[in-house]
Amino acid sequence: MKTWSKKVMTLACATCLTVGMASVACADTIDLGYGQYATTNNGVHAVAVDAIPTNPTFRTMEQNKTLQKANERAAQSMNDRIKTSYPMVKEEFKGTALDGYSLYQLSGDSTLGHHTGWLLTYNVNKEAINYLDRTATQIVNAAMADKQVKAQSVSEPYTKSNAEKFISKMATVTLDRKMLEPQMAILNATMHRDMIKTIQQSAMQDASLSQKNKQSVQEGVDLFKRVIPNFTMGATEISFKPYTSKFGAMAGMSVRGSLKYDGFVLPGSLTMYAMPQNDGLTVQILATEDTSRDYWSGQLESMYGLKTLKGGNK
Repeated sequence: MKTWSKKVMTLACATCLTVGMASVACADTIDLGYGQYATTNNGVHAVAVDAIPTNPTFRTMEQNKTLQKANERAAQSMNDRIKTSYPMVKEEFKGTALDGYSLYQLSGDSTLGHHTGWLLTYNVNKEAINYLDRTATQIVNAAMADKQVKAQSVSEPYTKSNAEKFISKMATVTLDRKMLEPQMAILNATMHRDMIKTIQQSAMQDASLSQKNKQSVQEGVDLFKRVIPNFTMGATEISFKPYTSKFGAMAGMSVRGSLKYDGFVLPGSLTMYAMPQNDGLTVQILATEDTSRDYWSGQLESMYGLKTLKGGNK
């Protein structure tokens, strides 16, 4: 009898240990950058597709080169857009915009079925945040100069504390389809123009192209010019919310909408979070199908310990 009891006890302990280990194995870790990590709920899997750590010690030479090129492109794009849209801004950005990034494919199951999503994380350097703050101040002051409005001063340099105070004062805002339609029309027109311009410039960059090849390339560009206007984005709802979390104050934005092309409609959802950290700002973008939006919103709220701040007050 003692031998039997001992065997049962051994089997029970082994079963508990196996189940416990299996539960741990079902949870994955997501790198938020700047030394912060989040753990998924059991049964939710996160597979890293691509990542460059914010800590230089953990990077390879190839990753350093990739990050350097990404920063060069980011600075060029930022300067070009500001120069085109706001000529009153004379200062060019010459610092570091990006400290690292990661892309995860997420998967999980519920009673409604299988859910997938993509979680993209950007770690934005403080230099870029401070530059955009100075730029925004110049733009506002230039717009208000003729109205004899007192000039705004540049905010204090970025710190986690300052960013969290700003977020805690935010109020919850929701914009519906009717309110968004005029803005989406402007956005689509701008998107079409920029896409055509980019394709045109990229296609003609190769100086070695023969006249015949240039003609073929131009025919391709002309085809894109006819196709691009048929591609549009629509938004049915955009909401902004301030949160408290395991990591401090966070700002969230949810976008529900669709991509449309020539009568075909693909509904989708984007959920974005801004997480202030000591060394910079972690920006996350979760892309899912619209039918999986509630599932993934719940998963991230649980993972980060999110609680809505009512009316901008704790």
